[in-house]
Amino acid sequence: MNRKEILQLEEDKLLKLIMENFNIKIKGLEDRKYLTQAWLVVEKLMLKGWRIDIETKINYKKVDGILMTNGRPETVFAQYGRLPKFNSVVEGICKLALIILAEE
Repeated sequence: MNRKEILQLEEDKLLKLIMENFNIKIKGLEDRKYLTQAWLVVEKLMLKGWRIDIETKINYKKVDGILMTNGRPETVFAQYGRLPKFNSVVEGICKLALIILAEE
């Protein structure tokens, strides 16, 4: 699965893939209810050396991953000049995690 396909995943398929690949059950994408569960995914990514950059404002959720490679930062999204729009931080974490997994 490539990043375009991952970014287009519907909630049920996205959460199923997170369970299959990270062994973490997240029941939905609402930040108020499920951010604690999604944070477990962030912790697994951090153990692999990733820095997770999260920025939120009203009607704006940014989630990106940064990895230092040969002394240079490489990002999952920002290096391409476009950041995807997420409806929640949980959605952004889940999609970022699957993209990192697919591209490793």
